[in-house]
Amino acid sequence: MESLIQTLQKTLSPDSVILTSNNPDFASSIERWTNIDRKVPGAVVQPASEHDIAKTIEKAVQANIPFVPATGGHSTWSTTGKEGIVIDLSRYKYARVNPSEHTVAVGGGLLTKELQKALNEKHEFTTVANGNTVGVIPYIIGGGISSYTPLIGYGCENLLAAKMVSASGKVIEMSETHNLDLLWGIRGAGQFLGLVTEITLRTYPLSLIGPKGVRQIGTIFYPVDRALEACRALAKVTSGKDHASAGHFMVMKDPSGKDRRVLMVAPQYFGTGPELQATFKPLIDLDPLSHQHMDSTFLTHSDHLDWMLPKGEFKRFSQTGMKSINPENFVKLVNLHQNLLDTVPGTERSVFTLEWHTPTPGTGAREIRTAFGHKEVDIWLNILTWYTDPAYHEKVLEFDQKAQELMRADSVPEAYIAYTNTSRNDPIEYRYKGKERVAKLKSLKQEWDREGRFTKELL
Repeated sequence: MESLIQTLQKTLSPDSVILTSNNPDFASSIERWTNIDRKVPGAVVQPASEHDIAKTIEKAVQANIPFVPATGGHSTWSTTGKEGIVIDLSRYKYARVNPSEHTVAVGGGLLTKELQKALNEKHEFTTVANGNTVGVIPYIIGGGISSYTPLIGYGCENLLAAKMVSASGKVIEMSETHNLDLLWGIRGAGQFLGLVTEITLRTYPLSLIGPKGVRQIGTIFYPVDRALEACRALAKVTSGKDHASAGHFMVMKDPSGKDRRVLMVAPQYFGTGPELQATFKPLIDLDPLSHQHMDSTFLTHSDHLDWMLPKGEFKRFSQTGMKSINPENFVKLVNLHQNLLDTVPGTERSVFTLEWHTPTPGTGAREIRTAFGHKEVDIWLNILTWYTDPAYHEKVLEFDQKAQELMRADSVPEAYIAYTNTSRNDPIEYRYKGKERVAKLKSLKQEWDREGRFTKELL
């Protein structure tokens, strides 16, 4: 390790930084959204340019030192022990917006909120994560599930071109006319093939979101004993193609501070307030505890979720694709949530959610070929478990797995769907559907990373 650090100090540009445990900034540089499996690396390298990223990878491979990239710190896999290094991209990031071409080039460690600000200034938008501090590139190349999916598809379906540093330390460019097969793989499995340093995304006029770029967000609260009828009403509302909406139906502790659990339907509606009220009338007519809606913009897209973003403690987030909403299974999920809170101390901030997107038009971005697939998946089960005592790791994981089992009860293993951005424990066949897709990805892995420098996935 010492030899690699000395080599990098001589090789990298003066603006790059190398942090070791005796540096006062080292501890903060390895903080993550979750402390699950967090390790302490031998060093943190913060390259200041694409050239420095390439040189870091080249020299690490030559020294046989393992490495992992990091941007927003949300991934449970962006960590390594003292035998390895973290390549922290926070010093190398940019958003170059081209409104006339409706594109944006995103570089390095750019975060979601930073992309929103850059696009909003040019009256454009694209698919973004539900979290201001999520890294844009890893989010997109892992699929990119988004509240804007009903309008413009998944994030990876809007990926037009990319640049990647390979295991040999070379910068590889991809587009529709160059290295197209690799670009296909980057659209959904990029983190397993190399370190993606830049992506070019398709953007859209803000007016597509709603009048003057404004959409509607709302909250409808119910007591937990209304789970079955509320879920049945939601299933009917969200299955239609007469409107565009996304949102979450969650069971959680009452955010008002009252000592009770509640159900919350949180629609994001691409239209006017009266249109939202009319569309979700079947849910409003169920006499909820309360309901409201308000204007929301692309710039403030997920500000209301900042309470979920603090670094530290122990959080696990998994996402499971569903073919449809099953109200009876959701009632069982609500009961399981109570069981978690009763069994594991300190889990009061855990939230179990069904995320929906109304069907996306089949043209435009939906015509793009991707390794991700899952075009037919409009419902996702989101399990956020949040706790304070590491002694409960295994017990909490059991609840996560039980939640998935409950919601998959009417399916068969061959049809199971897992989201690769939040799961690497499930079989690869759950994340990438179809033998041909998996075979092609494994072939790309052999071509670009046969030694498994960028994880052992697909080998």
